[in-house]
Amino acid sequence: MLLLRNAFAFSFVLALPLYSQSFSLDQILSIAESKADLILSGQAKVEEAENLKQKAGKYKNPNISLDYGRRRASNESGPEYALGLSQDFYYPGKRDLRIKIAEASEKSLLAELEQSKLEYRFSVIKLVYSYLIASEKASHIKDRIKRVSQIESYIEKKVFVSPETKVELYLVQNRLLTLQKHLIVLEKNRSVEWEKLNFFLGLEKEISIRSPWLQKGKPLPKSDLLSVMISKNPVLKQSQSRIQQAKEEVELARLDKYSDIKLQGSIGEDKSGVANRFFDLGVSFALPSLDTNEDVVKSMQARTLSENYLLNHQIRILTTRLNSSLIEYDSINKSLDKFSISLVSSIEQKLSYADNEFIKGRISLINYLELETQLHETHEAIYDYQMQFVDNITEILFLTNNPDFEGAINVK
Repeated sequence: MLLLRNAFAFSFVLALPLYSQSFSLDQILSIAESKADLILSGQAKVEEAENLKQKAGKYKNPNISLDYGRRRASNESGPEYALGLSQDFYYPGKRDLRIKIAEASEKSLLAELEQSKLEYRFSVIKLVYSYLIASEKASHIKDRIKRVSQIESYIEKKVFVSPETKVELYLVQNRLLTLQKHLIVLEKNRSVEWEKLNFFLGLEKEISIRSPWLQKGKPLPKSDLLSVMISKNPVLKQSQSRIQQAKEEVELARLDKYSDIKLQGSIGEDKSGVANRFFDLGVSFALPSLDTNEDVVKSMQARTLSENYLLNHQIRILTTRLNSSLIEYDSINKSLDKFSISLVSSIEQKLSYADNEFIKGRISLINYLELETQLHETHEAIYDYQMQFVDNITEILFLTNNPDFEGAINVK
């Protein structure tokens, strides 16, 4: 149903020209999810497991036999015919165990589908921000080139050309070459990030995307998140389902030494002499004398033990990942507090001020270029911390099985 709603939203979005509006993060996610073959594959696996669960609970079909022949007795011959009916019944307990094993398999695939949805969603979110940040950085370098080009033009127009003026011109020209080289790299990065994002979107052209910039994160209680992770993380859910499945298979292996029970009966007539009618009723089952299935039981017990060890190992790994992510979360928050996205506008103001003061001859070129370089480094740091925060918060959300990205952040 979710993918159906996304398909309708996607159809509406494509009905508009790509550049007629900007696309929100939710719209981008809707487009991506409408084309998520990986998720559709996971849903098909779950449907397959559901059908197998239904199959596991069904009884076996009855068997019907028809016999016809001729028999000779006391120098007389005549026809003989019989109708037989047999029904296999699971040994008591086997049917319920087969259903439980199928249910555990289905739960494992549902958890795998949860994992795929989270990974898919957060991959798109991270690529959106990678693309936006690459675009912002490229745009910033273009502005720098424009500013430095204006400075170059101003110096070239000076009436009196002194050695100092020539050196200033050389400095500015070298700065322009460096910026143009940097711009080529950034535009390449921007195109690469779009291609990565468009893998999920499948669009013909680039589109305009808007997504909120991030401010200082909300407080995250470590103990609460740890308990949520252990109970909800899809990787651990898969392991827990496999353990449950292995336990049920141990019990089934113990019962498999007892064969299923077959009830059978037949009715017929023999006309080879004096007509005789007969009716037979019986039951058959194998005696667990030569093969007690103990090897299979031990095998399943070893598998259960293996899955338990694996679960403990995964809990330690994910706990370490969560603890590390929370430490990084606190560190990035401090950085976001210092390098807030709101500083971007002040950078522009400071550069405009420096432009005017240099033209008026109140500051030297060296001071101007130094300030311009420092403000560029600040601009880079602001967006680098934005990307670090996106990587960090999506990791925490994945570990705690929380798809609500915008609900977990403070935005600008």
